[in-house]
Amino acid sequence: MKLYKNKSHMTFDETGVEPDQVFELVQDMNGTVEYTTKVPRFSSVQCLSIYFPSNFGAETTKVTYIGLKGEFQEARRHEVTICNYEARANPADHKTSFLDTVNHAVS
Repeated sequence: MKLYKNKSHMTFDETGVEPDQVFELVQDMNGTVEYTTKVPRFSSVQCLSIYFPSNFGAETTKVTYIGLKGEFQEARRHEVTICNYEARANPADHKTSFLDTVNHAVS
C-alpha cells in the first residue's frame, strides 16, 4: 500500500512518483492490524491518496474498512491581502507641515 499526501487530483498515472510512505500489507481477516505512519511526514494532511498496487492473488481487490487516527483542526484560510508599494514616492500624496514652509533653518 502506498500513501500520497496532499495530491488532490491524483491519477493512476502519477503512482510512479515517490510515495510519502509504503506499507507491506499482511492478510488480516479480523481487521486488527494497525499500520503506523511516520508522524512528521503526515502532519497537516488535507488530502490522502491510497494506492494498492497488488493484492493477495485474487482477481479483484475489496477494501472493507480504512480507519484513520489523528487530530482534526479547523482549516484556517487567510484572505487575500491587497498591498500597494511605491517605487518612487509622490510628495503630493504625503502632505506634511514640514514641506509647507519654504524657509528652513539649517544648523
